[in-house]
This record gives sequence, C-alpha cells and structure tokens, in this order.
Amino acid sequence: MNQATDNPLLQAIALCQDDMVKVNACIHDNLKSDIMMIPAIGHYIVGSGGKRLRPLLCLLIARLFGYSGDRHIPMSVVVEFIHTASLLHDDVVDSSDLRRGNPSANGVWGNQASILVGDYLFSRAFQMMVKDKDMTMLSLMSDVTNALAEGEVLQLSRTFHLTMTEAECLEVIERKTAVLFAAAAEVGAHVSNQNEQTIRNIAEYGMCLGVAFQLMDDALDYLADTEQAGKPVGHDLEEGKITLPLIHAMQQDDELAARAADIAERDGYAKGDREWVRLRVQQCCGAEYAMQRAVDYAGRAKALLPKSGDTELLQLLEDLADFSAQRMY
Repeated sequence: MNQATDNPLLQAIALCQDDMVKVNACIHDNLKSDIMMIPAIGHYIVGSGGKRLRPLLCLLIARLFGYSGDRHIPMSVVVEFIHTASLLHDDVVDSSDLRRGNPSANGVWGNQASILVGDYLFSRAFQMMVKDKDMTMLSLMSDVTNALAEGEVLQLSRTFHLTMTEAECLEVIERKTAVLFAAAAEVGAHVSNQNEQTIRNIAEYGMCLGVAFQLMDDALDYLADTEQAGKPVGHDLEEGKITLPLIHAMQQDDELAARAADIAERDGYAKGDREWVRLRVQQCCGAEYAMQRAVDYAGRAKALLPKSGDTELLQLLEDLADFSAQRMY
C-alpha cells in the first residue's frame, strides 16, 4: 500500500504540492541577502527535515474554503519564518546540539550567529506583512510573536518548578507552541474572507492541534530513542523542563519526586539519572497520560471544524489532528 494513503501528513503534502513549490520559492526569495551567513543558516534550518505542518495548515484551510488567490503563499512563509526564528533561539537557550537528527545551527555556526539570524527572520516576516498591507494580519502576527516570547520567558521562569500543575504546563504549551498553529489556521480562514465566528473556530482548531502536537513531543522525550525522534531525548528534566509526563508520574511516585528534587538541586543529571527517570516515568504511565490528553485535544480540534464543505479536506484535517496526537516522530 502507498505510504501516503496511510499518513495524513504525506497526504497533505501531496495535495498541496503545487502551493508548497510556491512556498519554497517564496522562502528562497526572502532569504536572499548579500550577508552570506544569513541565507546559509536560513536555508540550513528551513531545509533540515521539518514537517512544514504550520504552512501546510494555512494552505489546507485556504483550500477548504475555496480560496483562489495568492496571499496565502507569503503568509504561510511568514508563519514558517517566525517558527524557524523561534527554533534558532530555542536551540541556543536549550544548548541543543541536534535539530531533527542533524547538528543544530548553533552547533555549526555558534550561538551569536544563530540568535542574529533568528532576529533577521523575525524582521523579514514583518517586512513581508507590511508588504501585504493587511492590518488584521499584522496585528495577529504581532500578538503571536509577543506570545511566543512570553511563552519562552514563562518556561524559563518555571525551570525546575517541581510543583508545576497540569494547568500551568498547558499554559506554557499554548503560549510557546500552539499559538503559532492557531495563527497558521487563522491566516487560511482570513484570506478566504470567512466570517468572524468561523475564523475563531478555525483558530481554536489550530490551537488544540498545536497542544496535541506538543504533548506528543513531551511524551516522546520519555518514550522514543534519539534516532526515532530525530533529536536528543531524555533531556527535558535535565534542562529543567517540567512537562506533563513527569508531572503525572511524580504524583504517583514519591521516590521519583525526590530524585527530581535532587536533580534540580544539582541543576542537571548525574550518571544514571536520565535512564532511571525515563524508566520510572514510563512505569508510572506518565507518557501514556500525556498521550491521552493529546488525544483529548485532537478530539476538541475535530469538533471545531465546519460541518459542511469538501468532505475529503475535512476528513484530512481531522486525520491531521489525530496524527498530531499519535505520531511517533
């Protein structure tokens, strides 16, 4: 059986193939600079094997509503540039040396270059929005960029915050990750001139899909191996990130909670900590709990989709929500 028939992400890529060619051309055009390090780093991280789920979401929503113009192409690139800039900054903050199985940009060019090129991508995205001349979109992306920055600072302020609640954890996810999924979906509905309620519902669909996506990321840190995940795993607690799998597991296991407190006191892992913590979180069903919550959010996302329209596209958007909550990479 063709793999694309089973994988909704591959189905979406195939369906939007022509638009994605235009998106990639737009990315290339807007990474041009006579400062050679900018296109070098930009192309390196943009082309490093990401799922392109955010621009795909924008394209799919526009297609769902029968949009026939071209505005969704540069606006999809705006979303991708904001996402890519945040990745460049994240890898510096997290001291990550791998990104999707390859050396991270900061591992190749250094932290200073990564931060500055990230800044360039943010500013380029806003240049593109000014050129689009839609104050609604400029306002949306301004709010999104601000929310992403707040999410990063919020996560940093809660480093090794061992009393983190599930609600606090979800707040970080919404601000740091899901808000950009919501924006991508909203762009597709906005350029299609949908009414205010439809736009709100579609944006919330994107938000719920984004939460499911991140919850699966958090679960995979305790379940997957590095090759499977395409990035280092088992590092969230070492970096002080208290995610839902650990929160749930510590509620069941006092010894795990005590070990986590020791790790926080040392500000990092000692020999044997990583695998011990991963095993205990698995034994306490922490990852499984996070995965179930991801499934819950996927269900909420699906319920927000329109009740009428292209049935194949609606089914694909439902399948993408399920994919976000069930993927193993």
